[in-house]
Amino acid sequence: MALTEKEIRCRQKDVCSECFKHKATCGKQGACNIVKKQLRDYAGIRFTSDGFDCALPVTLDSHSVCSFSCLYCFAPNLIMRREEHAMPVGQTSLKTVEDLFAGKNKHWDIYRRALKYHDRKNGYPCPIQIGGLTDPLDNIERNQGWFLKFVEIAKKYNQPVRISTKGNLFLEQEYLDALADRPELFWVNFSIISSDDKVIQEVDRRAPPTSERIQCIKNLTEIGVKAGLRFRPIIPGISDSTDSYPTAYRTLIEMAAEAGARNISYEVAFMPGRMTADLVDRWTEIEKIAKLPLISIYKSFGKNQACIRPSHQWTEEIMHAIYNVAKENKMNIGISDPNWKQLTECGCCCGISESDPIFGNWQRESCTNQLMIAKNTGCTLCSKNIIPKWAYDADAGLLVNPGVGPTVRFKRKHLKWSDKLKDVWNNVDKERSPLIYFQGALMPVSKKNGEIIYKYVGLKRRNKTDTPYWKIKGEDSSDRRVENKNLRDRNKNNGKGSNRP
Repeated sequence: MALTEKEIRCRQKDVCSECFKHKATCGKQGACNIVKKQLRDYAGIRFTSDGFDCALPVTLDSHSVCSFSCLYCFAPNLIMRREEHAMPVGQTSLKTVEDLFAGKNKHWDIYRRALKYHDRKNGYPCPIQIGGLTDPLDNIERNQGWFLKFVEIAKKYNQPVRISTKGNLFLEQEYLDALADRPELFWVNFSIISSDDKVIQEVDRRAPPTSERIQCIKNLTEIGVKAGLRFRPIIPGISDSTDSYPTAYRTLIEMAAEAGARNISYEVAFMPGRMTADLVDRWTEIEKIAKLPLISIYKSFGKNQACIRPSHQWTEEIMHAIYNVAKENKMNIGISDPNWKQLTECGCCCGISESDPIFGNWQRESCTNQLMIAKNTGCTLCSKNIIPKWAYDADAGLLVNPGVGPTVRFKRKHLKWSDKLKDVWNNVDKERSPLIYFQGALMPVSKKNGEIIYKYVGLKRRNKTDTPYWKIKGEDSSDRRVENKNLRDRNKNNGKGSNRP
């Protein structure tokens, strides 16, 4: 019997179905079976989980799980994600993707409104995100080839795509060729949190090392694809300084810029407040790698919340240090961290300028963009500033879990996303209220008919010379000599880049 296209690809790529690593590097050395069957259907198209503050409102994940299993991954925080890991791997239907872009099904009308299909700029809708909860270029993709077909659909409908990845598939000509004829439609932000390959391979357990991701940036920019650095989550002892790279954060930014990265998006790590046993194990392992008591440090920041974010006083030095190095390297700066959001140069926290002719048609009604406008103009803000038009017709359940109990039926039927945004905006006790989220950078100045009016006041920098647990001041000549030697050795070993899975 003739093999199907998928079976042929699986045999060529020889990827283990249990750990999704290439057989040559699989710890079980062939004990796992190769995926040769059709994967189950997965509903991978959704509104972004950060609808309060994201300028790219629609997200697409190719598969239900990711093969990289990074220690700090936030997806396991979500109950629905833990359920996905207990099931066979799912794959988003490419026919469903095309239905969205083509507008063939009324179900997608609200998503198409969010993507501005009826309000195009220079002929382009709002960019769609790919790689929100799972990586689109991991070893599942190496096996399946889903992304290669997705690219053809995006090109067919002139759909800009902003990709987040840690993968190294752009070391392979097959993947570069897929983008080469329409490079302007793709913007790839590489998630990297340290310049140190050794540390990265301990933290990003099954992902490629930093050096290979940097080489991918170079390969992409050489064919005209925009690329950037997604420096998040920043973790002390891993991102700021390591034994081999005393100024690791500077080295990483300089490496990315030299490879052609034009933007940076960055954020200090947050920690899940309600940890499962698995999350405790993961963060305990991160503590060992960073050589810091991170769990107790984060618990010291205040009351337990769903996401424990550090105080702006604790992140002041690293946020400004990264800003300065990024400016030195002429990178467009987007701040995804709600702390020190005032450093952002883009209303889109991915670092995409609104003047970009293809990617600039992102959603303006985001907290990042509105804070930046308030900072630059002195205007006050109310909830309508962060409520996009499509939100008045979108059921809130499309973006947040309405929960359980007797009021759920009513909420599912009547509560809109605009109602949810307005409620969060006008309740200063909620975690996502502007007052708490930005830690005082936006302050309420008046209230009328239940509507809180906020004014930008900004966070005051203390210009401290030292903050506990961060190492960002040791940029003397000896540190730079150590790093330069390590970089020379690494470049000599890696050559131009490998085809490592």
